[in-house]
Amino acid sequence: MNLSGRLAVGMMLPVVTLLVTLGFIHGVTWPGMALAGGAVAVVLMTAELIARSLSRTPAQLVRAAEALSRGQQVPTPGGNDETAQLAATLAELSAQLGSRQHLLEKTVESIRDPVVVADEHAMIVIVNAAARRLYGVEPGFDTLTGVRTFQNYYADGTTEMPIADTPMARALRGENIDDFELIVKPLPPQPAVYLVVNARPLRDDAGNLRGAVIVLHDVTAQRQAHQALVESEQMAQAIVRTALDAFVQTDQDGIVLDWSPQAETLTGWTRSEAVGCRVVELVFPEELRVAHRQRITRFLQEAAGGGMGMRYETASVHRDGHRFQVEVSLNALRRGDGWIINSFVRDVTQRRIAEEQLIQAQKTESLGRLTGGIAHDFNNMLTVITGTVEILADGVKDNPQLAAIAKLISDAADRGAQLTSSLLAFARKQPLQPAETDVNDLIGEVVRLLSQTLGSQTEIRTELNRSAWLAFVDRGQLGAALVNLAINARDAMPEGGTLTFATRNVQLGIPDAVAHGVERAGDHLVIEVADTGTGISPSHLEKIFDPFFSTKEVGQGTGLGLSMVFGFVKQSGGGIEVRSEQGSGTVFRIYLPKADGTAQRAAEEDDQPVRGGDETVLCVEDDPTIRDYVTGQLESLGYKVLVAANADAALEIVNRGTAFDLLFTDIVMPGSMNGRQLADTLMAGRPALRVLFTSGYSDGALPAQQGRGGHGIPLLTKPYRRSELARTLRRCLDLQVDFQGDPVPQPYSVQPDLERFLRENPPEKS
Repeated sequence: MNLSGRLAVGMMLPVVTLLVTLGFIHGVTWPGMALAGGAVAVVLMTAELIARSLSRTPAQLVRAAEALSRGQQVPTPGGNDETAQLAATLAELSAQLGSRQHLLEKTVESIRDPVVVADEHAMIVIVNAAARRLYGVEPGFDTLTGVRTFQNYYADGTTEMPIADTPMARALRGENIDDFELIVKPLPPQPAVYLVVNARPLRDDAGNLRGAVIVLHDVTAQRQAHQALVESEQMAQAIVRTALDAFVQTDQDGIVLDWSPQAETLTGWTRSEAVGCRVVELVFPEELRVAHRQRITRFLQEAAGGGMGMRYETASVHRDGHRFQVEVSLNALRRGDGWIINSFVRDVTQRRIAEEQLIQAQKTESLGRLTGGIAHDFNNMLTVITGTVEILADGVKDNPQLAAIAKLISDAADRGAQLTSSLLAFARKQPLQPAETDVNDLIGEVVRLLSQTLGSQTEIRTELNRSAWLAFVDRGQLGAALVNLAINARDAMPEGGTLTFATRNVQLGIPDAVAHGVERAGDHLVIEVADTGTGISPSHLEKIFDPFFSTKEVGQGTGLGLSMVFGFVKQSGGGIEVRSEQGSGTVFRIYLPKADGTAQRAAEEDDQPVRGGDETVLCVEDDPTIRDYVTGQLESLGYKVLVAANADAALEIVNRGTAFDLLFTDIVMPGSMNGRQLADTLMAGRPALRVLFTSGYSDGALPAQQGRGGHGIPLLTKPYRRSELARTLRRCLDLQVDFQGDPVPQPYSVQPDLERFLRENPPEKS
């Protein structure tokens, strides 16, 4: 039965009830029944009309409610006043809901973060503009089975995320998703997007799942900034780890925050030990700590006023207690109310040593030029004195008084020659004749000499390495240097003591060579001369190699001994250093370059009588006094003499075809070439020419390893006596050479080899 039928029946029931009641009361008659039937018919007809009229309005209301549930506009149905009022209410509610839905849609659309709403069937019903741009989907897209133009990845960026693990799928299963990280990679060329996702399931009042909503927050910019910060931090850490300088970071109170591997190497403190400690207590000497704190306070004040940084040098102390010099570069960074101080620290100890050596070398060079020039003129004058005093002594030998005076002149000339030799040694201008020298053998000779002169209070010990290398050095000058050091050691032990000579081999790298002041890295022989004397005070230690510096009383020393040793060692390509403490003795170490080959025995002094000859000598000497003297000496020995004042004059004599047997030339001469260059020019066309050099001041004109073919050119150093001149000339002229200038081999003898073998392998003492 429809609504109108139910309404008719409902209206008829009261009428029928009334009629039955009247019939039972008054009695039932046919006219009464007819009357009653007519009344029922009228009631039924009236009820039907009323029911039909009323049924139209509720149907329209039902349809309006259904449209309202779908968000559609509701039409206004007709009817009675109550019905019209109900319809108007429904229409107003429809308008309000439509406005609110439109506002909701606009709100979701305007959200910058992607928002997606799906129903319980995983179909998208709401997707805002940000989500459409990101995923490229529209309402109606199936989030579980739809064809995707993107791919979700886990936070690692490499592992693909299954659809079942996506936040939407999990929310549709009833899960709550909070701050879930994922990466969305759209089709190229669109870049990947880093997202943080929150998702919730949607339920009705009865708790039934009706869908899900997800909100995605784009954190790409933050991730990129964070990654850039991480990479920047990694780069900074890499720079700190690989930097040559040590890196130390502290707060404004000096508490260590960071400590690089280089800082560990430089200071000896590990990072775990240093972090959290005060840097001033770790690496600064106690007497410098207050000054360091004051410096940092001033630096932070300057940094607060816009200062850029600070650089300074200071002494530092290693964990093991030894001190070294460092250069520190500071900069400060603000952190909250405080400061972070970054320090780069560099060890400059070797650089300071090199600079001090350079200063010493420059000072020595200046003094050397002065003393060398003086010594040159002195040697020329002494050559005349020492040469003529022999003639004078020979002439007055029958007069004891005059003979004594001649001896005084000779002794004074010898002392003058020693003085100029010391000056030239200090200035590194003396002519040296280096050779491969067995230093152990030389020290043995020096010890035998000293044992007779130092006295019984001085004990002499030797600690010689039997495998000690040969040294390339002037044997005579080295012997004089060792004697000089030994005499100084004796003077430092007035009550007696122990003097020790030691040798050892050492290989020096470049930093060690610089530290020890030698010319080049490589193999060196070390000679140590140590005493147990009073030592040297720190104030004197810096000056002991200066010429004329002496701590002895006036008249007890010239102050040239150690300067001579210093100059000789430096000229030989080696280095010398001294270690001393007052009351603890002194140790001198001499570093000499290793020689290659077998030691050459020093030539024995010729004790035979003076011999002259009848050969022709080309004498080249720029000093007229020396030239006249030498000419007279040569002629007195029977030689024919060709005299030239310089190299140009000598070449003129040679170019005229004048024959001569030996070139006797000074090395240092004015003009177009010096004596060495003259000899080279003449020997180029005449290899067998015999040459004898003379000089009291080579000034670098004579190379350390001078020579030709198979033998070196002899050198007669000024001042010299007539006997030395005669013997050296005969040694040059009597040497047999072939047409190439090489010495003619003499009959073979095993004696030199036997002597060398015995030196290198001394018999064991029983």
